[in-house]
Amino acid sequence: MGVKTFFLHLLLGTMFATSTSAAEGDTRWHVILAAVGNEQNVFDNFVNDFANMLKGRNEIASLTELHASINDRWSASGLQALDRALTGLKPQEGEGCLVYLTGHGAPEGLALSADFPTIFVRPTRMESMLNSCAGRPTVLIVSACFSGIYARPGITRAERVVMTASAADLTSFGCSDNLQYTFFDQCFMDAWPRQNNWGSLADDINKCVRSTENRGNFPASKPQFFFGPAMRELALPSL
Repeated sequence: MGVKTFFLHLLLGTMFATSTSAAEGDTRWHVILAAVGNEQNVFDNFVNDFANMLKGRNEIASLTELHASINDRWSASGLQALDRALTGLKPQEGEGCLVYLTGHGAPEGLALSADFPTIFVRPTRMESMLNSCAGRPTVLIVSACFSGIYARPGITRAERVVMTASAADLTSFGCSDNLQYTFFDQCFMDAWPRQNNWGSLADDINKCVRSTENRGNFPASKPQFFFGPAMRELALPSL
């Protein structure tokens, strides 16, 4: 076997091993769920309900909930709290980071309305806050208008999955007290029990969002999805 052939086999073997390990669900997750908007209940509803789905699972190494609404039951999700939670993540071998942020967004970034005046998390700040997860499997989900600004180099890395509720120049929908969740968050919750890896979950969410928007005659929000090599096959925490 020639040198080039040997290294090709070695590379393919490594990719296969990574994919197989991911498919087996070996990753234990450090989870941060943050409702960063206090204007409607949909954001807190999602964090409460998704957290309850994950609590007590063996694959959850830690779980932090943050809320923008002022309530003694939880910590507020202002910039300091979010920064402290994200930079405090220290995943070890076999562990990863799962960060889900839901709220309002603007072209400059996610709006942290627990702060006064409202602070916007620009992509460069998000990139910095995720540095503690560098080198470990990391999933960043941002459910907000204009959230596609986070699907950019620096945040998108080989070991990451990035999902956003809209393209960088578009709004997303469902911020209403008449709904349990936003459109994207509802589709996420519906798809989660049906899928077993992040790639199939993204496909399900994307189809669901398009269908929901079409039924309501809403313009397309065009959710964005990024996957590093072999990350589509990375297993979801089991329910």
